[in-house]
Amino acid sequence: MKIWAAIRTDGKIQQDIVMEFSDLSQARVEDWGPIIGELCHALDLARPVLLKKHLHDLVLFLHTAFTAADFMEPIAFDKLTVEIFPEKKK
Repeated sequence: MKIWAAIRTDGKIQQDIVMEFSDLSQARVEDWGPIIGELCHALDLARPVLLKKHLHDLVLFLHTAFTAADFMEPIAFDKLTVEIFPEKKK
């Protein structure tokens, strides 16, 4: 499964990354902490707090957004968005 993370300021993408994760279960809560951590590490960001709202949005809508309130440290952007690209069935 591919996951796209983008740092946005004023609605514009400042930096983004697409990473592939194998053996990912979209509905398994314990899978998301390490994945968000890897995405943030690749973008050189502090890791945001992962709330039930974020997990709910990922499972139901295939995307979520982290704002300044979700980070323990000050951030220099408006939000971090994470979007899932499910694999196409063959």
